[in-house]
Amino acid sequence: MSTGSGQLSFDEMVVAMRGNDARYDGQFFVCVRSTGIFCLPSCKAKAPKLDRVQFVPVREDALRMGFRGCMRCRAEFYPDTEPPWLIAVLDHFQHRLGAKIGEQELTRHAGVDISTIRRYFRIYLNTTPMAYHRKLRISRARELMEEGTDFVTAAYESGFESPSGFRDAFVREYGYPPGRVHANRKDRLQTRAESDR
Repeated sequence: MSTGSGQLSFDEMVVAMRGNDARYDGQFFVCVRSTGIFCLPSCKAKAPKLDRVQFVPVREDALRMGFRGCMRCRAEFYPDTEPPWLIAVLDHFQHRLGAKIGEQELTRHAGVDISTIRRYFRIYLNTTPMAYHRKLRISRARELMEEGTDFVTAAYESGFESPSGFRDAFVREYGYPPGRVHANRKDRLQTRAESDR
């Protein structure tokens, strides 16, 4: 067990590592001698035993010592820890706000298997890829309704197959029914018309 990390005490680094504390990412790296891998303090992989751990202050030290970056937390690329396929996935989501996306379609655009995509979304975004896309579609439908589109049209244009399914998803997301968006818009327009008189 070695500290080797500037101002942080060994105990502080242990607490940060065991708590997966992202505030310490970049302040030190966790090298695991038994695996030859180094991680960020926030890495969600199983915490190693302390007698197998060495803390280093900079990534270059870990690399110089022969450790390789963890594939899960992408410590070797910190602070650019987003995987290269993520941009393709998010871009595809934005271009397909009018339709549901299947997992096979998503893997074709990402170039990686669906389990990799699911894992990343679960760990870093606390959701699933499909739930993330549904949230974007609901948000787009809300924008359409705020612009004056009726809720049934907004639902279909956002890839929902039925108005009732859209209504249920909308209520889960925002806590109120989509009809309130139209009521609020009507009130705003009326207030504006009265102030223009």
